Amino acid sequence: MVDAKFVTGTLTLEANKAQILSKFCFDFQKDCAPHNCSEESVPGHMGYSLTGARRLDGEPITTKPYPEVFVAMLDDEYFSFPEVSQIWEQANCSEVKRASKRWYPINWEEASGPHGLTVDKTNVVEHLRPRWWYFAIATCAPYGLTMQYRLHMENPLQSWQRELSMDVVGVGWISALLAAAFIVVALVQLRSALQWSQASLSMKGNLEDSQSKRGRYRRILLLHPAVLLLTFASVASAAGECSWFFYYWDLIDGSADWNNWQLVARATRLAGKTCLSILMMLLSRGQCVCTPDIAWEENREVVGGLVVFGLAAFGLETWGDSLVNTSTTEYVYDTRPGTILVAFDLVWFWLYVSRAFATWQAETRIKPRTFYMMYGFPCSLWFLALPSVAFLATYLAPWVRFKVTYILAGLTHWLTLSVLIHTFRPHVASGLYELSLHEYHAVRTDELDQLIKDDDFI
Repeated sequence: MVDAKFVTGTLTLEANKAQILSKFCFDFQKDCAPHNCSEESVPGHMGYSLTGARRLDGEPITTKPYPEVFVAMLDDEYFSFPEVSQIWEQANCSEVKRASKRWYPINWEEASGPHGLTVDKTNVVEHLRPRWWYFAIATCAPYGLTMQYRLHMENPLQSWQRELSMDVVGVGWISALLAAAFIVVALVQLRSALQWSQASLSMKGNLEDSQSKRGRYRRILLLHPAVLLLTFASVASAAGECSWFFYYWDLIDGSADWNNWQLVARATRLAGKTCLSILMMLLSRGQCVCTPDIAWEENREVVGGLVVFGLAAFGLETWGDSLVNTSTTEYVYDTRPGTILVAFDLVWFWLYVSRAFATWQAETRIKPRTFYMMYGFPCSLWFLALPSVAFLATYLAPWVRFKVTYILAGLTHWLTLSVLIHTFRPHVASGLYELSLHEYHAVRTDELDQLIKDDDFI
């Protein structure tokens, strides 16, 4: 996925080498040819500026011959970037030039001058399909070079979405719909949590007003940890989808804060997913279903493993969107690190199903068995969502892959969250979970001893 219309940075080139700056998926126009296309029909534009060009060792270059430096444009046809990318680290400037569909020499005097070199617009014409283009700077000089660069790429035929790469055109609308859907379920869960809290406070008031000794020794149930976990998951998920919406809006609008929104979106959405996975693993062990309490000590390995898994997923997705990974259009979970996480997700699926089945077999009560048959086993598909999307992504064209995976990942997340929120609504939970106010309260040993001594309690 490449979203940014502007790419800026500092480039360091080794002698006789090239470096990829960015990639971008351009639109196409069937009626256009590379050298025969009206300005109104041109599907893509690319502009760049270079400043502060100098030798890497600091030696001045004041006389001719100036170093041979050029901007190379390679596309995704096999004999262009895919072929040379296999030997990119060893490729010299001549090999990069040969693989380029176009290349533009850099005027060294301008690039190293006080005002720099600026090329406002270069047309990029495609007439068959959307195509990925890769932009690199190469040097044939026998010494290293450094310079600052700025790239601007756009798809003018896409109107107000012209600044977006073709693989994400339309995702802004999708993110808006998903954000609205997640806000709705988050509000439902907040209302449900408020109902649980009001019930707890109501009980607290009754006990405090009571003059019985039992009222003095009974502790009051606050929100159950499972309800808190689900509430946090719903709020974090909604915040994540809203952040994605703001991210794409800022890209279209040209704001400089788009990268911050991206980090917030990934962090909050993955936090919501992690909390959701933790809650489901606890339910598979019968926590809240067969017993009112959560035995955190018995589940610390699984909880810790899921937290580490969530952090690893955040690191992987952040790396996948960084400029370090500009040379591939591969889905991030189909890369080598990504397949490791997919394999771990299959392990989570096996753990969930095996534990849920064992709990279901051991239970004889109707309520727990009803939960596992109606909700527990179908919800196991949550742990197959990532492997399924990753598998599908391998067969999708790169220019449609992100939209499809984004929609599928968002819908499975929303559907699973919605189901659990429904089951934890007070009037539904009473028939599925051990969450009623008199069931959940856990009494400490010293409190129990004191209560036993109380004649009224006995």
